[in-house]
Amino acid sequence: MREPLALLFLVIGAGVLGWVVGRRRARHPLNSGVAPHLLPDPALEWLRRAHRAIGVWVSELNPGEEGPRAERILEPERLSISQIVAVDRRLERARDQEQSGAERMDGGMLVFHSQAGAAVGLLLPEKFEAGGLGTVEDDLRRLLEGVRRRPHFVALTQAHSQEASLESVGSVGLRLAYQLERSLDAQVVVAAVENGNVRVIGVSGRGDRRLLDSLLPLHSELARVALGTSESHVSSTDPLGGVVADRRHRGGSVLLLPLKKDLKSVGAVAIWLATGREPSGSTRAEMMEAIYNAAPRIDRALEADRHKRAASIDPLTGLHNRRGFEEAFTLITAREGALVYSDLDRFKNLNDTLGHPAGDAALVHFARIIREQIRTGDVAGRIGGEEFAVWLPETGLELGARIAERIRLKLATTPWDWQGRPWPLSASFGVAACPETSRSLDNLPAQADSALYLAKRGGRNRVERAGR
Repeated sequence: MREPLALLFLVIGAGVLGWVVGRRRARHPLNSGVAPHLLPDPALEWLRRAHRAIGVWVSELNPGEEGPRAERILEPERLSISQIVAVDRRLERARDQEQSGAERMDGGMLVFHSQAGAAVGLLLPEKFEAGGLGTVEDDLRRLLEGVRRRPHFVALTQAHSQEASLESVGSVGLRLAYQLERSLDAQVVVAAVENGNVRVIGVSGRGDRRLLDSLLPLHSELARVALGTSESHVSSTDPLGGVVADRRHRGGSVLLLPLKKDLKSVGAVAIWLATGREPSGSTRAEMMEAIYNAAPRIDRALEADRHKRAASIDPLTGLHNRRGFEEAFTLITAREGALVYSDLDRFKNLNDTLGHPAGDAALVHFARIIREQIRTGDVAGRIGGEEFAVWLPETGLELGARIAERIRLKLATTPWDWQGRPWPLSASFGVAACPETSRSLDNLPAQADSALYLAKRGGRNRVERAGR
């Protein structure tokens, strides 16, 4: 795929946010030093302020995770915990049922839109002028489109910024899907074989992004081609085996082709044929060349992933382990940033009361929330038993503390239970930043750890900044 294509997608995504913000900048001046790459904060904050909303919510199905990915920016002093949870639940229902509309709630009026596993919403004040509702809906639609395409932008950017030997499986899959969509004018899904399973690693722009990272049923046609138990052929049924239950089935013919490294099957490609006929001539030659070139890169990326995960990934939470986090922190190129240390409060009491399997489940739950609330480019790790760390490059102390507060609030307001027994979870946080608390990045771990100690001693379930 040519570099200008990826840049075009990035420009489009940035333009959506710029259009929303630019129209209102005269009415709502923004602080200097903020930029759109700091998603979800301050980008969602800009949108909230533009409409004088109480809060803005994003909820999307997170492929490969047990729960959804959620982001929210709000004024907590204007809402109770029960009101926040009520909006969370309403947006999740809208996401799952692909609903859009406006609804009065306790605390304001929620305007929301959803599509293909993602939903966005703005909670407006009770006295909001109804005449401005159309503008709110337009901005939410643009935000929703940006949310749905965000994983594609990130993977395509990574693919262009790394050498082929360092490519991720996802970036290769997405590049191939977009390249084939461009040349064939068709929807494309790419799958790879991992430890006997078949996982979707690429979906083109026309596809349903909920498919990403899904495991295909082994009896599905695409899985059988990927595993080498079926040859390439044209199918007239759903080749994915209904992996997404409410996915709108596209009729017509689907071309299924294997991805092979030498004689080894590494994956397969599904191409929805707009004309019902297989490509021929130069178009087919271009298609086969793209598939031929992608197969060894996918194989190489899969092998690299296996080695990397064994050495640097915590097998319980899927985050970096201490070694992986320290390596990532050591290799950083940013000269400034914030470091957050945190751990679950009263974790020993949880283990002693409910047992160690419950403790493991709580750690997985907390890790998932951390992943949901941090931004693309941030690094999270489990560095001890119940201890976690997050590195936020190019981030100041106050923004780092706000992100820590967002994680704390999400954990505190998300119900968790073990085998039907509810158990409240909370965590304490310490934040240090260069250059505000130290002129050297090397001092940040000790400072963040000291701030975490103060948060624990100060009553737990709180965020403390270093140097105070």
